[in-house]
Amino acid sequence: MILKGYIFSVLYAAACLLIALLAYKAGVPKKYSRKFVHIFVGAEWIILSYYMKASYHFLVVCLVFTAILAITHFKNLMPMISSESDNAPGTVYYGVAMSIMAAICLFVPDMMLPFGIGVFCTSLGDGLAGVFGQLIKKYNPKVYKNKTLFGSLANLVFSTASALVISLVYGLELKFWQCVMIGLFAVGLELITVFGLDNITITLGCAFLAYGFVNFPIINLYIIPIVLTPLIIAAVVEKKVLTAWGLVLALMLDAVVSLTLGNFGLVMLASFLFGSVAIDKIKKIRKSSDDVTKKGECRDTVQVLANGLIPMLMALLYSGTGNFVFVAGYIAALAEAFADTVASGIGAFAKNVVDIAKMKKTKPGLSGGVSLIGTVASLIAAAVISLVPFAFGIRNITLYIIVVASAFVGAIFDSLLGSLLQVKYKCTVCGEITEREMHCKKNTKKCSGFEFFDNDVVNLLSSLFASILAIILLYLA
Repeated sequence: MILKGYIFSVLYAAACLLIALLAYKAGVPKKYSRKFVHIFVGAEWIILSYYMKASYHFLVVCLVFTAILAITHFKNLMPMISSESDNAPGTVYYGVAMSIMAAICLFVPDMMLPFGIGVFCTSLGDGLAGVFGQLIKKYNPKVYKNKTLFGSLANLVFSTASALVISLVYGLELKFWQCVMIGLFAVGLELITVFGLDNITITLGCAFLAYGFVNFPIINLYIIPIVLTPLIIAAVVEKKVLTAWGLVLALMLDAVVSLTLGNFGLVMLASFLFGSVAIDKIKKIRKSSDDVTKKGECRDTVQVLANGLIPMLMALLYSGTGNFVFVAGYIAALAEAFADTVASGIGAFAKNVVDIAKMKKTKPGLSGGVSLIGTVASLIAAAVISLVPFAFGIRNITLYIIVVASAFVGAIFDSLLGSLLQVKYKCTVCGEITEREMHCKKNTKKCSGFEFFDNDVVNLLSSLFASILAIILLYLA
């Protein structure tokens, strides 16, 4: 059996390379001959797993193939499988991934079937993603860097199908939705992995996810953060929602919230993030340029802290104490932040804006200003985002009313702080009141508020106020 494994694996690999070479010599573009090998060489796992099982023989074959691929890559001995666009040795990485998994299977034999899922997510999912992405030209927009919509959809479909077929054939007992999650994870890893390392990350990532589904049911409580985080990273980077350090801090926040609150925590956080991005896009429809607010759409580390520090603190307090009131604080903090964002974005379209404390007409977008349309929008926003817990079994009407009310009152509190304490400046050229230290290309002069009390401080305090109010009200209820 072992000898047959060696013979058949060598013959199959040689056949794949020979077909690719003949196609290349016949004029088939390199990108297709390379994809042919990428797609079909994954079947090596079927041969090796059948004849060699989880043994050192399997590892030896993988290591030998990796060494051969490395030599041919650096010596350019097989041009039909080399990359056209970069010098990333993708085929070598493929061998490295197989070698790593074969080594792991020596110590954890149960990893063999998940290993197969990882291999086919790479060979079929990632491989056919490139084929569909190159073949379909019309109505196929790029979703992330050079990755296309139909390419990503192909990856999702074929990675999901790979997991499902292996599960059915080998009795792995994965549920359909779990196979879909594996497919989505493959897409996310393929999008964000750099330097051509996706052949490694997809193989290992999907294999470990499949193994977790089978052996650790608790992973279901954290599956949404695991699967969505790579996709969120891709969306954030592509849309330039966060600065580089803002993204790093947001990922730390993501990790804390996901570990403490699981699926619910991440979905609530993601709803705020993408809801805020959508409001920013709507706000841009306004024809006049924004010469009032200090910062733009791309959020930095301070803004991430201002909106995320209190929710993270609430999540940690819940994890440490187990007291549900801190979940209410978490929901209220994010709901308040979203309500304030929506009020600011929608309120920018209002014609009549009044300073909430001074009851004088003010410019749209200036902190402290409120409008009827903005106020109503903030209430609706708080009510909508506070529905997220219902999807995760937290269906308490009293809790819902409390967090919506706390978030709405917190948004009003935000306006009061913005009016009374937030620093504002006056342009020395045109006399405009603004939150910027520069206007009309000249330094502005402080006219009210405290220097350190900017919009980020206001957001932080308002989020804290909404959380504390929700906790108090839930204790009293």
